[in-house]
Amino acid sequence: MLKSVLIRLTFLLSLLAAVLVLTEQGRAFLRPVKQMLEFRAFAAGLLVETDVQEHQVVMPDGVTLATDIYLPEGGAAQKPVVLVRLPYGKRVYGEALHWVRLFTAHDYAVVVQDMRGRYGSGGVFAPYPNERGDGVATLDWIVAQDWALPRVGTIGCSALGEAQVLLAAERHPAHRAMIPMGAGGSIGTAQGAYGFFGFFEGGILNLASGFGWFHGQGGKIGDLMHAPAADYKKALQTLPVSEAVSRYRADDTDFEELLSGFDDPQIHKAWGYISDQDSFDIPTLMVDTWYDYGIGFSFQLFDMIRKNSPESRFLIAPATHCDMAGPLYNGSVGDVAVSPQGTTDLDGIYLSFMDAHLKGQVEPSLPTFQPYMLNRDDWLATEVWPPRAARAQKLYLRGEALSSTPDAAPDDRIFRSDPADPVPTIGGAICCTGDPDSRAGPLDQSPLEAREDLLIYTSEPFGNPLDIAGPLRAVLHVSTNVPDTDLVVRLTDVGPDGRSILIQEGALRLRYRNGFDAPELMQPDQGYRAEVSLRHIAYRVKTGHKLRLHVAGSSFPRLARNMNTGGDPHQESHPQMAQITLHSGAGAESFVELFTLPTP
Repeated sequence: MLKSVLIRLTFLLSLLAAVLVLTEQGRAFLRPVKQMLEFRAFAAGLLVETDVQEHQVVMPDGVTLATDIYLPEGGAAQKPVVLVRLPYGKRVYGEALHWVRLFTAHDYAVVVQDMRGRYGSGGVFAPYPNERGDGVATLDWIVAQDWALPRVGTIGCSALGEAQVLLAAERHPAHRAMIPMGAGGSIGTAQGAYGFFGFFEGGILNLASGFGWFHGQGGKIGDLMHAPAADYKKALQTLPVSEAVSRYRADDTDFEELLSGFDDPQIHKAWGYISDQDSFDIPTLMVDTWYDYGIGFSFQLFDMIRKNSPESRFLIAPATHCDMAGPLYNGSVGDVAVSPQGTTDLDGIYLSFMDAHLKGQVEPSLPTFQPYMLNRDDWLATEVWPPRAARAQKLYLRGEALSSTPDAAPDDRIFRSDPADPVPTIGGAICCTGDPDSRAGPLDQSPLEAREDLLIYTSEPFGNPLDIAGPLRAVLHVSTNVPDTDLVVRLTDVGPDGRSILIQEGALRLRYRNGFDAPELMQPDQGYRAEVSLRHIAYRVKTGHKLRLHVAGSSFPRLARNMNTGGDPHQESHPQMAQITLHSGAGAESFVELFTLPTP
């Protein structure tokens, strides 16, 4: 009886603590749960009869990792295992507690472990040179326990998902299934991505997210898990950017190390990120959201995983980073309504996937790709991406229009990019900032459209719905008066009410126009071709609406400013104005390409 009371008290205290932990997805994760259920009902459901044991699991180098084991009472003596490894505190993080509740209720043993250097674990944390080896050693320890079957699945979002992907590349025989969510940041140089830790986009630092994470979560040993006080908006103005975190944290973080290593493939490899030399043989349920910063990386990872695991599946929710279920219950993501036909039981999907691969049960039939189409409010089911029925369509930049035909004559437009007065960020794939005023997702961009440092191209209204499903890219021909500058490209949905809702966006630092492994500065006023990825999307543009393209030189503070001098962008403090000419027509056609589905 006393044991049961203590267990219940532990869970209640953990749940209350989770409400207070403002980690990258903790707030987003708890919000839909509270909306689905009253607090009391949720707490009552969490109080499963579970034997909680804490262990210090010894790594090969002698470092010990704090590890909790949850063993359901009753059932088989040996159980399949769900492993959750995280840097956010194994007894205070809402998501980890949720997986304990879900899987112990279905006769799984659940192992939850603090990563090296975090909370109760020894050693020194870094993202993620130790995760592969520590994960393998933890699997070896699990399968040696008398309560464990040699069948282990892993689950979790963001850092919890990235650790899974790195572990899966080691191909441990006991690692039988994984459900990585929002885990695109585990990619390194694979497929030319250069996306380690989700820290960069198009070669540009994800400043708001990067500063927010390392300021709040950058501690490298267990007694430095706090977030020092900071004036967030002032901090993001710091120049040089490399000093932004160190001005607010006296202890060391890896912020500057990651900045210095972006275009060095050997650093990506040394830090453990995925390269083209890695391969996978594990059934995977990849889960991500349209407004996750790493959604493009997740598609690249999934392409690698499917080569040897054709039974793997990819589900894309209408949400922001790690808030998988939120919009399905809230009724919106950003400024776009979400009205699914019946509530999607995501937990049921996760459980069925684990049951199939860890318990040998029959898995419900799922398509290879299951993306949610915004504004059509349904889930697509397709075996390939883009869907086979989708056709590539180019919309050319012509005057101030998006046109199905290019201009036969040269068509140039000029804009300026001033690092001292950057185009402000409104929504999009921003996360983990630590700023409670920061909103993510498809928000109205019309407040930006009167700015003179933003080029705008708009289509005619569509007479029928336009269903977009696939990757988006812009091919732009540009010249500039500086050796380096940035392009930020944004596709929006313009309604009759004048709102200009973000569909998707992307960016490119022009020194990386030939690839992240081949940086090259520009010559003044010479023309260059630049291809900008705008990620992927499934989105219906309704009848009477228009498409609009924004072209700018910044999106601050989501992306760090380019000082436009051609020097080290993370060490510079003196901004220079850039004049950028966007060329189109006459053999140098600039366009945006999207994939569209036939509509009735």
